[in-house]
Amino acid sequence: MECVCVRIIPKKILQNFSILNPSSIVYFDNFDDCLLYISTHPVDVVFTRNNIPQEEKKEFSSKMLQVSPSTVVIDVDEETNDYMLMKPVSKENLEDTLVLMKPITEEKRKDIYIRTFGRFCVFKNGNPCRFSGKAKEILALLVTRRGKEVSNEEIYTTLWEERPYSNRDMIVYYNALRRLKDSLKKQKMSDLLISASHGQMVNTRLFDCDYYDWLDGKSDAETGFEGEFLSEYSWGEYILSDMINRVTKWTI
Repeated sequence: MECVCVRIIPKKILQNFSILNPSSIVYFDNFDDCLLYISTHPVDVVFTRNNIPQEEKKEFSSKMLQVSPSTVVIDVDEETNDYMLMKPVSKENLEDTLVLMKPITEEKRKDIYIRTFGRFCVFKNGNPCRFSGKAKEILALLVTRRGKEVSNEEIYTTLWEERPYSNRDMIVYYNALRRLKDSLKKQKMSDLLISASHGQMVNTRLFDCDYYDWLDGKSDAETGFEGEFLSEYSWGEYILSDMINRVTKWTI
């Protein structure tokens, strides 16, 4: 979903709507530049601040109806955290507008939730899933890469850092990978893992994750992080160090 923020910090919007992607939000400090952008780019929603003069917002909303009839304009009250539809909508388009707004206002949680703060754990419909040993650790490593492919060699050298690397030694890795796939299949989560020709990745569309929420600046994740991250895995310390450095910069 493509969004624009006018005189309101995108982070405030991201904290309330998990459906939005940080990379899909563009910020403007005036309506003219916003209209010019929307005239050449598809935009689903425009968020504006409630303290902008009403006449200015009405004029913008009317122009928006001509430039992009399908774009929704929402007025945001930062103090009360209320949201109000601003753009004039014709009777014929009202139903389509309400359908568009529904996924924004209703936060949909996925069946699978992955916890990285503290010890690594996977939940499905609120129940912990069974993974063990290196199979579980492979999954944990892939989750930290957030959908990016990790080569089989990198997975092996990260998890078996004290062992030499060779095609023969990689057998131990492929055995663990097979156990991971078997465990996922038993728990009807096979689609969570994507195997490429030279590596592995996770399908991030299938699960929610506290680490991803933290990276996206969601307030619940920020308060949930207490300085522990994948505490059972030594390689997790490097990611933890980076997280702590970020927290330090945010608080300066």
